[in-house]
Amino acid sequence: MPVYRNISFATAQSFSDLLSNGDLVDGRGDPTKELLSRVTVLSRPAERYLFLPERDVSPILQFAETMWVLAGRNDVEWLERYSPKAPQYSDDGRVWRAGYGPRLRNWPGGVDQLGQARRLLIESRQSRRAVISLFDPAIDFIESKDIPCNNWLSLMVRGDVLSMNVAVRSNDALWGFSGINAFEWSVLQECVANWVGAAVGPVTYLASSFHLYQPFFDTAVQIVERFDGVTAYDHVRSAPFSTSFEQFDQRLSDWFAAEGRLRENPEERRSVGDAFLDSGLDLVRLKWGVKSGWSDARLRAELEALPDEDHTAAAYQHFGRLRPGLRDGIPQQGIAAFFAACLQGGGLADRFRAAIKALHATKDRVYGRAWKKRGERISILPNVARKVDRLEEYARGVKGLSDESALDTAVDFYVYTLKYRLWLAERDEPGKLLASGAPTPLSDFDANFDALVDRLKLDNAGDSKAQIASIAQLFEALWKATESSSEPRPRISILDALLKEAEALLATLFITHPPLVVRFIGQETAS
Repeated sequence: MPVYRNISFATAQSFSDLLSNGDLVDGRGDPTKELLSRVTVLSRPAERYLFLPERDVSPILQFAETMWVLAGRNDVEWLERYSPKAPQYSDDGRVWRAGYGPRLRNWPGGVDQLGQARRLLIESRQSRRAVISLFDPAIDFIESKDIPCNNWLSLMVRGDVLSMNVAVRSNDALWGFSGINAFEWSVLQECVANWVGAAVGPVTYLASSFHLYQPFFDTAVQIVERFDGVTAYDHVRSAPFSTSFEQFDQRLSDWFAAEGRLRENPEERRSVGDAFLDSGLDLVRLKWGVKSGWSDARLRAELEALPDEDHTAAAYQHFGRLRPGLRDGIPQQGIAAFFAACLQGGGLADRFRAAIKALHATKDRVYGRAWKKRGERISILPNVARKVDRLEEYARGVKGLSDESALDTAVDFYVYTLKYRLWLAERDEPGKLLASGAPTPLSDFDANFDALVDRLKLDNAGDSKAQIASIAQLFEALWKATESSSEPRPRISILDALLKEAEALLATLFITHPPLVVRFIGQETAS
């Protein structure tokens, strides 16, 4: 089950998975790549703005449509101001008959499902009944341009953390999942978390059909190839939502009133007294200011006056696509650091090493010393052997597990080989492998492992199949050496050669498969 830090990582890797593993099927006359029963987890859903070099999605539209849904609206006339294609998805040109807003806030019979979900979680912290239905069997088994794609939301609190599950019958990866769904439901989740006094936890999406239409295959390839794992959330945070449920509808009414005034006159900033809702008004004001004829200099001055937060970074990215000069000399330190990291390739090698360290630290927390508990032959070598066997399967072209790539296996192999090297050093040369003063036993301390990872060079690519063949051969020699002698030195000599090949294989995969590197970084920084 793929777990990603945020929607940017999830989008890039989902496209990669669709292009590589999706089945080509007909989707209402258009060929699509499709994955069935796709489960995707975002560990930090509140990191909701997309930061992908080749994906130009309007943060203004995302915020505006989200407010429109949370306010219970489905009128096309208002939404069309932000989404000119909105009428194309309406049967009558006036409303989205399956718009989530009325179903969420005013289900037939007058049920505010958002309010009821909140009530249930306040009355019973462990409730499993806080669910929201968006598919209505009484009216949705018909032919229409507009049948709800997102069908069901479930909210649960455990350990003062609010998690959410979203069931989707049909999910367009480009325009649905990454375009609006992840954004709008993350806001709903943050609102409910605030109302019930919980932290925002992970969100899990189950898409019966997760797909990408053929006209966007090339775009998806470019998105995958250009994303290097850098998002603004390495440097900035979001404006906090703080409105109580009792004030929520009035604040939304105030928000739409302020939005209307900004459309008519964008010269003055507007506020409704909630930092998050006000961040959306900042975006709206930029849109209508540009439409009214603001020059590049004026737009730049307005951007520079905004806080050092995610919505501002998204605005710089959005407007800077056509006006790249806006990104020169950005005064907000966090946003400036983000764009600088983009220009520098994000320091991918350093972040890859950091992700390897994070993986090791996580495994140590979970498994402790189990990896060496019963000694070399029973515990340590079998861990290494399993990874060697899987690498050989990759070299033979055997398709990997859906959630484990060749890079994942190569990293695991490197981690266990490095830990084995530390273990052997304790028995023969504790002062040679690391600087004097390293904590002992060497294999018990993350600092020692991390120090060796820092030496990992990632600047040369070789032949991965040849490297795997050498790894298999060296491991067989190592296995025999453990059978014939208890002396560590002969084994150290073979293990050093094995570790060298492990490092070379990582370098090869790092250089030749950057999307896998980005995926690995995203997974290991998802906690």
